[in-house]
Amino acid sequence: MNRSLITAILCLFAALFTSSTALAKKTQIHDIDFGAITCNEFMQEVAKGSSEDMGVVFMWIDGYLSGVSGDKVLSWKNLEKFSIDLVAYCASKPDEKVLDAAEEVGISE
Repeated sequence: MNRSLITAILCLFAALFTSSTALAKKTQIHDIDFGAITCNEFMQEVAKGSSEDMGVVFMWIDGYLSGVSGDKVLSWKNLEKFSIDLVAYCASKPDEKVLDAAEEVGISE
């Protein structure tokens, strides 16, 4: 994986530890249908989204997977790995639905 992609993902996680007041002040908020969005569309959003926005998106996906799997622990280290893995997986399978990709990389049997 290229170094700039890893750096971008790590920056997303730095946003998780900062205040989310900037997010609350945004006026352009739109709904995301995670059941319909493809990896390609997701990657486009990751590329143009702010680190705060992407932090929220990865947290939402992690929460969704926790509901599916029954996992009740938020592990920052695992969230970071999951996000990096999801971006890499989506880059290799752009037509796959992002939630299918998330389940593939994020839920271990």
